[in-house]
Amino acid sequence: MDSPSPEMTAYQSYSSTSQDGDQLTTPATSPSIDSISSWSDIVKERKLSPEAAHFFGDLKNYLALGCLVFEDLTTLHERIQPDAGWQEITPLPIILLSDSTLSAQLAKLAQAGWLRVQSGRSALDARFHILRMHILPSDAGLHFLDRRDSGLWKALQALVSEVDVTPEAWQGRVREGTGRKFDQWATCDEGSLFYMFNKLPSPSPSIDAVTEKYTHEALEDLLDPASVLPGLKTVLYPYQRRSAGLMLQREAVPRLLLDPRLEQRQAPDGSTYYYNARDLLFLRQPRYQENCRGGILAETMGLVPPIRAKVGKLSDMAISTVNRHSVPWKVEFERIRHATGNEMTSCIAKLEQAPPMYEIPQEPRRWNRKTILPAPKSMTLAATTLIVVPRNLCKQWQSEIKKHVEDGALKVLVMEDLKCALPPPDELRTYDVVLFSRNRFEAEIRDGSDEQGRRMLATQLTCHCTYIGSTRERNCRCIRRDSLYDSPLKHLHFLRIIVDEGHMFGNHNSTAVTVANKLVKADHRWVVSGTPAKDLLGVEVDMSLTESMWQTPQTRDSRETILDQRRAFSAKEDVGGAAKSLGVLATSFLKIRPWCAEGDHERKEADWDDYIYRHEDLRKRTYSGFSTCLRRTLEAMVVKTRPEDVERDIELPPLSHEVVRLEPSFYDKLSANLFTLVLTANAVTSERTDADYLFHKNSAKARYQLVSNLRQSAFFWTGFSENDVLASVENSRRYLAKQDTSCTPEDRQLLGDMLAQADIVLSSDGWKAMSRSHELGLFVDAWPEESAQHWTFDGATAPLLTGVSQLLDAQKHINVRVGSDDLGEGLSGAGIRALAPTRHAAIKEEPEEKASKRKTVEKSPLTKSGLPTSSLDGEPILRRRSSSGSKTAKSSPKKISHGFKVIKPQKRTAVRRTTSLPAKLEAVPLDGPIFPATIQASLSASQPQNNSRKRRRSEVESLEYPVDSPYLQSHIVGTTSAKLSYLITQILKYHKDEKILVFYDGDNVAYYIAETLELLHINHEIYAKSLSAALKAEYVVRFDQEPHARVLLMDVKQAAFGLNLSSASRIFFVNPVCRPNIEAQAIKRAHRIGQTRKVYVETLVLKGTIEEKMLERAKRMTRTEHADAKALEDDGGVREIIQNARMLPVSQEERQGYGQMARLEEKQQLWGRDGWRETVSMLVARSPEKKRRRIITFDDITKDDEDARLVNEGEELPPGAKRRVLSFVDCTRPTHSSLEADEDSDNEPVMNDWRRRSSSGIRPSLPAGLRNDLMLPVVGHAEQLAPAWPQLSARATVFDPTTRAEKVRGMSIQDLLNDPGDDERASFQFEDRRTLLLKEIVSRL
Repeated sequence: MDSPSPEMTAYQSYSSTSQDGDQLTTPATSPSIDSISSWSDIVKERKLSPEAAHFFGDLKNYLALGCLVFEDLTTLHERIQPDAGWQEITPLPIILLSDSTLSAQLAKLAQAGWLRVQSGRSALDARFHILRMHILPSDAGLHFLDRRDSGLWKALQALVSEVDVTPEAWQGRVREGTGRKFDQWATCDEGSLFYMFNKLPSPSPSIDAVTEKYTHEALEDLLDPASVLPGLKTVLYPYQRRSAGLMLQREAVPRLLLDPRLEQRQAPDGSTYYYNARDLLFLRQPRYQENCRGGILAETMGLVPPIRAKVGKLSDMAISTVNRHSVPWKVEFERIRHATGNEMTSCIAKLEQAPPMYEIPQEPRRWNRKTILPAPKSMTLAATTLIVVPRNLCKQWQSEIKKHVEDGALKVLVMEDLKCALPPPDELRTYDVVLFSRNRFEAEIRDGSDEQGRRMLATQLTCHCTYIGSTRERNCRCIRRDSLYDSPLKHLHFLRIIVDEGHMFGNHNSTAVTVANKLVKADHRWVVSGTPAKDLLGVEVDMSLTESMWQTPQTRDSRETILDQRRAFSAKEDVGGAAKSLGVLATSFLKIRPWCAEGDHERKEADWDDYIYRHEDLRKRTYSGFSTCLRRTLEAMVVKTRPEDVERDIELPPLSHEVVRLEPSFYDKLSANLFTLVLTANAVTSERTDADYLFHKNSAKARYQLVSNLRQSAFFWTGFSENDVLASVENSRRYLAKQDTSCTPEDRQLLGDMLAQADIVLSSDGWKAMSRSHELGLFVDAWPEESAQHWTFDGATAPLLTGVSQLLDAQKHINVRVGSDDLGEGLSGAGIRALAPTRHAAIKEEPEEKASKRKTVEKSPLTKSGLPTSSLDGEPILRRRSSSGSKTAKSSPKKISHGFKVIKPQKRTAVRRTTSLPAKLEAVPLDGPIFPATIQASLSASQPQNNSRKRRRSEVESLEYPVDSPYLQSHIVGTTSAKLSYLITQILKYHKDEKILVFYDGDNVAYYIAETLELLHINHEIYAKSLSAALKAEYVVRFDQEPHARVLLMDVKQAAFGLNLSSASRIFFVNPVCRPNIEAQAIKRAHRIGQTRKVYVETLVLKGTIEEKMLERAKRMTRTEHADAKALEDDGGVREIIQNARMLPVSQEERQGYGQMARLEEKQQLWGRDGWRETVSMLVARSPEKKRRRIITFDDITKDDEDARLVNEGEELPPGAKRRVLSFVDCTRPTHSSLEADEDSDNEPVMNDWRRRSSSGIRPSLPAGLRNDLMLPVVGHAEQLAPAWPQLSARATVFDPTTRAEKVRGMSIQDLLNDPGDDERASFQFEDRRTLLLKEIVSRL
């Protein structure tokens, strides 16, 4: 061998001893020793510098990777004995020639200096040849090695998977059957995201970790259970103190954490190194990232140095020092005030006038020789916290601040109104808290734009605007820099920004995230949300579902059971979804390293999905589980107390969840049987094939809508009309009459039974009436006999069935007449009007506002085989009415009211005042009478008399029902809905002592409940999806704080938006939710911290119905099955339940009398019940005082003959021409054609109003647009005469003489007489009026 170089000598001196203490010897002879190149040859071949050769020759620079073990089949073992020790080799031994791929990869890595290889024999079995490999870490030799060779990386990837990493192999003690391969992929962390989230350690702040004086003192006070925090009215629970303390510690103490992409591993020789599996990096030294100075609170729920131009004052230097070190001077001055009584007013004033500031140098967008450096940006430090909340929670945040914080302790600015501008920065920084609604916060995105939304371009363009007239001055409309909006947010450096329900910030493209990143600079960013990502809930939420699910709810055993069930990693649940949302939150808003790049010049941030999952391929994502990276990231980011630690400090009241199974009423059975009829008819007549079949893959939309209607029908349903049922029955009978069908005998029998049940439906007069009017029926006992027949739906009066809206009308009719001689006067006529939409066939149900523009489109009653169109149209449109049971009179969840067009007889020749109808009822002419004479007489008797007057509120308070009044004997005894009867019974039982929360699904359900509560004078509110966010927030605060608000009806889809309704202790689900996460979220609105009562939850279900079977199936479904079913009916088990639906039996006793109803537990008085005076007082308050006015009706002669015109006196007429003479009436008599009209009525023309006021002797000021010299006010006698035109419609065209009068100014009398009118619509009216008035002028002249 050649003599070794100095470098090699140094290497051999080191390598003579192995790292584990074994002596290394080099044999004198070897079969291939002459062919082995020396280290000096490699140094010469690679032309390494002495420094590089020394580096690569020092084995201390390498990490122990592992061993390659081979069974030696050559004669090498005859020359090398087992105790020969380890030999340093550069080329590969002959043993590897059999595996050319592996030998080539190992040779490339060793030749490049990435690996050092030692050879030896197993001390336990000489057959095994061991190659011990040392790898050069990626953080060593960076200036000696080029690591951009992709071939070497591929070779390393293939090699490391074959390495044995056991300490025994490294020490040369290998035997057959032992060994462990190197795991080149990220270490798999057992568990799902749900499991990790709920297993995060509880907050445990350390006072000793905080060294800064003021923060240390604050943390001591915060963690001391006996201390009273200044400014707080409420005492914090110990776990709340620990959570707040950890938040304070994270903000105050910067901390470095191991880069989550790295995992610490132990080498075979016992040393420690750090490994990045995704990038295949081996590091000797760890890499650290700064810990997040903010995070997620998931509780359940450069500087330019100043240049001193002159010697500053001592006060100025003191202020500079205070600002530079961020000393909380307010705290110190408060201490001085308490100790000495000195207010330190002058010092405080100086400090407030000199806020801490710093400047940021600005770089130009591009550099050239004309570049002018922009002025530095000045930033003012502010101890202000920005809080961004959903708009519907803004009022609730305000009420919570008011409840828990002492007055004056915090200076709070609420920014909720979009029209309200932010104060300037100098004023904004004086606030402790700025509370933003999210939409107001997003409005700051207009920073840098003008009122038209235009923004300044990087390069200012030359103005090309047009000139003003003949001048050389441009009418410039270009964007100007002084017209751009400058947001005050970007001029302040805030202390922190807190986002409530921060999972809404989980979209990096959202406007709110853009505003937070571009305009807001804050030291700390926090997200407050019990569900930081979609479907990522605490285990305590799942434990809310205790009904027949766990034997011992709210115990450690049940909690561990839930966690164990969801412990395993699930690709369906854990890939994407909540995990992805957390990544977006960490990257886009929280700005956590390494997921977010710091600064514009830093390389791209780390890809979240690449590192939090275990991927068993370097180029593809296999999602084989979570890596330890996720758990460490969550621990550094999330502040969450485990439920068992919360329970040590506070114990929530118990929760009872029960499913109440009710016997369906007669009308409940009719609704259920109608849907069963529809489903059966569709299945049989379509022969369960093609797109006509409801469960065909192309009929998903129709199926979803029908099943949605089916679920709502379990409460009440009026969507089917009589024609729908008849059409479905006729279609089924035609199919049964066919002979060439493939219908089985079982299907024929089934369809025949269904048709028999349809006959029962069609024979029910009550069902027909409710179907026409879309009213829910109530049963009344002891209705006054003289008017009973006019209020009943089905002709029976014992008990009397009528609608809840009709009962409200009847109740109001009698209540407002208390104190009169005859309470029942006009009650029969009121009943005739109220029941007109239900009794008579000449009724067209359509939205009133669309009636005038309606185009008649006839629809087929069946849309698919056996399916009525109405069954797929969603909820029927109800006739809405304002509610007096609600404080704001908005019990209906829909703002748009719909009425019915009621057709009544009317004489077409006579022009008289028509009988006034109730709201939403409009009289239209019809050929032929409908009402008999007796009904007409009742109608006449029901009209209000002219001598009636409005009662004052004080008069109402003194009124009493007569003790012997028959109206006090009338009672509500039941309803047509079993669920409504039970719900009303429970509300009546508990509403005086407890607040009640009712979750519904469907606006009609809410409306029926609200009307019934209004009838029973129970205050309530509706939290519906159609309400504005401001109104929603108002309702929540009112229900939570005001004692008179007893019942809140809430759409179950709106129950997962951070609402706090802990004042409610009774919860009712009108319809089963069948989705565990939605139901659990709804329950947690009330069962949360702040609740002092036991919470009772009841889910109402009808026995034996499809609804009950669907609920049972939903309980048996796993989380995976729920996740797979986009809609509940997509589940195979639910589909089978619907397909196998059968009729509910209806007995003869249920079809008549009291058997039809679902009884109330206690009958309820209809008239004279407690609270009736308040309802009358509300009516008085809502109805403004009406004044009696004269309204003149005119005969319409403009449309009888379009060719009619005025003729001059003496003009000859052609043969056959007809002459019509205008008649006039005297409008000066006060008793002529007078009726009540609103003071601000829009039906009276402006000039008529002016005349009326003038004729009364009062000379009013003229309306806008009219001048005193117009012709009309001048003519005295003409004001007492007016042509009598019949009233054409409720919306008669108003003649406006303003434009006309301006045109005729200055014209001669002859020109005025000959000038035609411009307005074709009012030409005839104008000609007559002009002629009359000008003739009067001529006669006077």
